[in-house]
Amino acid sequence: MDEVRAPLRVLSLGAGVQSSCLLLMSLAGELPRLDAAVFADTGWEPRAVYAHLDRLQATAQAAGVLVYRVSAGDLRADALDPDRRFASMPLHVRRTDGGRGMVRRQCPVNCTTLPWLIMAPFALTKEREVDLRRHLMEGRMPVPRVGSVAAVARVHPPFVVVDQAGLEVQDVTEYLRDLALGDCSPLTCRSYAYGLLRWFRLLWMLDVAWERATESDVAVLVGWLRTSANPQRRRRAAGAPEPGSVNLRTGKPSLRAGYARTTINHALSVVSGFYDYHGHHSRGPVTNPVPSSAQRRRALAHLSPLEPKPVAGRARLRQRVPDRPPRAIPDRLWDELFAAMGCERDRALLEFFVSSGARAAELLGVRPEDVDWAGRQVYVVSKGTRRREAIPAAPQAFVRLARYLDEVGMPAPGESIWRARRGEDRPLSYWALRRVLQRANALLGTNWTLHDLRHTAATRMANSGKLTLAEVQAILRHADIQTTGRYLAADVEELFDKLTEHYARPRPQPRYPSGYAADDVEVVFGA
Repeated sequence: MDEVRAPLRVLSLGAGVQSSCLLLMSLAGELPRLDAAVFADTGWEPRAVYAHLDRLQATAQAAGVLVYRVSAGDLRADALDPDRRFASMPLHVRRTDGGRGMVRRQCPVNCTTLPWLIMAPFALTKEREVDLRRHLMEGRMPVPRVGSVAAVARVHPPFVVVDQAGLEVQDVTEYLRDLALGDCSPLTCRSYAYGLLRWFRLLWMLDVAWERATESDVAVLVGWLRTSANPQRRRRAAGAPEPGSVNLRTGKPSLRAGYARTTINHALSVVSGFYDYHGHHSRGPVTNPVPSSAQRRRALAHLSPLEPKPVAGRARLRQRVPDRPPRAIPDRLWDELFAAMGCERDRALLEFFVSSGARAAELLGVRPEDVDWAGRQVYVVSKGTRRREAIPAAPQAFVRLARYLDEVGMPAPGESIWRARRGEDRPLSYWALRRVLQRANALLGTNWTLHDLRHTAATRMANSGKLTLAEVQAILRHADIQTTGRYLAADVEELFDKLTEHYARPRPQPRYPSGYAADDVEVVFGA
């Protein structure tokens, strides 16, 4: 009688999250005991992988399970060997026409496993699929909020990313320094730092070094952003509107619970710029893991700013962003909002917003020396150019400002003219002004934002018939006149009023020339 041999249980150990978990569960008795584990060494793994493998090997040997390291060469040396006819691993290259391709390659198992392992007569116990990536893409698993963005006492860059150990991520700092040296604003560096912190949190969870990231990792990021909840949009107040619901008074939808499409596209741009920078310095993966659209690059390569932007296909993973016209506050709702302001300061601010078209951060930075009383204009630091430029305002705005300054007094030179009303004397912050508008929204049942005030000013100017589009562009300081042209769209409120008049109009009655008998008209026309 032939002897029945027990199956040989060998784990293909990749030293990642899944295989490490399987090995430890087997050693703890939660899974069938393994006979051995095999680590296929490519010779080009990160140092963290080898350090983790040493710990696993010591733990397994203490429990009587041997971990074998097998190798058939160095993957990097194989790829750069000039005597080899083909490469053993997939090498992505850029073709002469700008497209992407891959060099010709042979079977990749030569540098990962040995022939006796492939042809083993007994089945190998492979890593069980732990659907970590799928859970992330479906929003069923959160990304640990480890690491942070820290402000530093430097100019280049003013913000850095630190890991869970509190150590600065130098590869991110180099990229942020390049942005700062390119005259990007500190707020741009801060925004990019948070975008890269989100990316590195995901890579730390997936146990993937940033140099080894691929398009599949970027797809996990996009899937997670599409399905997970945005912690900054949690509504704790009782009676808060449902995320994504439309306010019936303003016609504006509330922010949905997740991340906006523009936020996802911005995250892709941040990661793509990070890899473009390191790729320029011959670091990181061969190709950028963020897909790009060759059609869009060709369409925008030699485009004049005066020409309309052509329609080009989106790159993979990029989100479709609907082009919604800006929403202005109708006159009757504007009167309600103005009446809801509780002090002369807030009424003066609204007058300046709706007559000058200034942004909130620009108007809050106005100092006493920036107010030209005789010329009826104020000087603000523009968002894009960061130049101090003059913008006109209505006479009523200066009357309100004078009343406000008579109440609180003129601030010291160099200080903001808008001061907080409670607590110690300090400048009015953006968040305090935002809270003023939120209280008015709660009273009126609306959901206006501070930027809607700029939209209102622009819509009034563009549709007044007194100013040309170029003049409105100069007042709003738009870089592209097409941006200003968006305010020429028909107003929804005006359309509603016109349709109401149309529906209320009486039905026209037929009229016939005099001189005809009524009986004859009825016979001929059926009237």
